[in-house]
Amino acid sequence: MEARPDSSILPGIGGHIGIVQPIASWKQNTISTINEQEFYSLGFPMGITLKKSSSPWAIDFEWVAFIKPNNKDTKSPYKLTSLWHPGILFSAGRGFTLGLRAAFELEADQFGFTPLINKAIKINQSINWFFEIVFPARWGPEKKESFTQVLAVHTGISF
Repeated sequence: MEARPDSSILPGIGGHIGIVQPIASWKQNTISTINEQEFYSLGFPMGITLKKSSSPWAIDFEWVAFIKPNNKDTKSPYKLTSLWHPGILFSAGRGFTLGLRAAFELEADQFGFTPLINKAIKINQSINWFFEIVFPARWGPEKKESFTQVLAVHTGISF
């Protein structure tokens, strides 16, 4: 969805593609930021949105492929992971969307949720450019003290 216009090609179905950049994370008393090689990663989200034209609510099924280019955990110089990220979205008007996603990071053995705030700018009748701030909260894979909070930005196009 990401504030998809109601005049999409297929009524009630939309989608989005983009790029997401984690900026900082907080775990226990440690803060990691984008300028640290071991923290840096980049995600490539894509999703399908289902919405009734008369409702401000939508269901969105997002999948994100992440690449971590400075991997120190294995013999490979990079690490690939994926995130299954279904959620609900609420069109708040004026191009703003609020959302909450469930989060299942498959290869990282983490789960959680992701609140989001999205602003869309109409490019034409069926395409928007959007900017989104996301606040991923994750647990795992450790059994104790495994909670991590992240701040990230997501931009892309919705249709």
